[in-house]
Amino acid sequence: MAKSNPLYRERWGYGFDLTTDHLSTEEISKLRAQYDSLGSEVLGILQKIVANKDPAANGAPKADLYSVLRDNYQDNEVLSKFWDELHVTPEWVDWAQIERGQKFFGRYALGNATAFALQGFVRENSASPGIAEVFARTGGFAVRNLLSRVIETFTWVVHVTTSLESIQPGGEGHTSTIRVRLLHASVRQRITRLVESRPQYFDIKKHGSPVNDLDSMHAIALFCCMPMWDSLPKMGVYPTKQEITDFIALFRYISYLTGTPTSYWTTPKKAKAVMETMFLHELDPTNTSKILAYNFITWLSNAPPVYLSRDFLEAGCRWMNGHEMSDALGMGRPNLIYYLVFQGHNVVVFTLAYLQRFIPAFDRFMININRKLLYAAVTDHRHLVGGAGLFDFKFVPQLDRKFGKDSGEIDAQGHSRWWRPVEAVFLMALMIAGLVGCIMVAFVFKFALKLHIKE
Repeated sequence: MAKSNPLYRERWGYGFDLTTDHLSTEEISKLRAQYDSLGSEVLGILQKIVANKDPAANGAPKADLYSVLRDNYQDNEVLSKFWDELHVTPEWVDWAQIERGQKFFGRYALGNATAFALQGFVRENSASPGIAEVFARTGGFAVRNLLSRVIETFTWVVHVTTSLESIQPGGEGHTSTIRVRLLHASVRQRITRLVESRPQYFDIKKHGSPVNDLDSMHAIALFCCMPMWDSLPKMGVYPTKQEITDFIALFRYISYLTGTPTSYWTTPKKAKAVMETMFLHELDPTNTSKILAYNFITWLSNAPPVYLSRDFLEAGCRWMNGHEMSDALGMGRPNLIYYLVFQGHNVVVFTLAYLQRFIPAFDRFMININRKLLYAAVTDHRHLVGGAGLFDFKFVPQLDRKFGKDSGEIDAQGHSRWWRPVEAVFLMALMIAGLVGCIMVAFVFKFALKLHIKE
């Protein structure tokens, strides 16, 4: 039937019908050329303020630009406009809906975290050429830097979902999002300046402006659409219509804060079309993609405290992303046992999800405990990143930044282990599920047999 449908498209194992909501190639090109011009203008002003106060700094990225903005916005018309836009709530924002959307992340914490790692970093960030090239030039995907890169990104996700107060103006998540926007402007400015002296450094004609509107929309789709229609369904969990609508509403507001177009997130239908457009046009693995994926798996394997094996992670990648994409990213092909272990992981995700759906008190408990655990994890990582201090995005491009496959560089993360407790738990969960299934089948068969004998 799909073959006879002229509107049907399939890419990387995901199939859908084209609609008027899907982005045209002309619209994609336009978005690739556009970027957050106000954010870039604000960055330039903030750098001048820093340079005037400390000539030696010369607008260096080490300056806390958010603090400079907060302390000086009243003295500059552009800064005032920027500040006011970020602190005046749009009419379409429904705080009750935003709060419900935030609970989605905590409700499915294990599934969302898995999707964040195995789809977000491995597929979406690695296989999208423009995003991959920017990451490669910031050096943030070199194995030695991955810990900070992942913690910074995941910290931001936790901040914007931990409580309603956090995402409202002045809250921790709100402030973190403004810092993300200024970071994007810094990366864009730095790459653009380097290209002026070395055009081959970054192909603007091919990839568009660094951190452009299309890149930003791709990131939003990754966070709010992939879990709904790709990640969680592959773990056996299908979010409700209400959950989908609420979570997308949360990220529409985040789009507003980051200077990303918001009109594409007004309905789940439009948001899903953006995600599918990215599948069709933006996922195209390159050699850089292979390096990024390799380094991420290298960093994550044997890392404390969970000590997951590389085989388990690659099995998870293949389950979540499909063999075609995984082969394109150079993933290994682990033994069958590791696919079974990952199915055990899916059993845990599925079981928790539906217990929470049918037992509201358990749902509230899991959301609260997951939020506390995640927040504690991202706020108590001084021993991991080498120091405390401000939530800091530090990766900006350098002309001599070197990037390549890193092998054997992270022995400190944990040596190869024969005993992997997390994987053992997942395998046990699969065995229990199989046993329960067999008992249920036997019970049904026995009951049917009794009915047959009575007849």
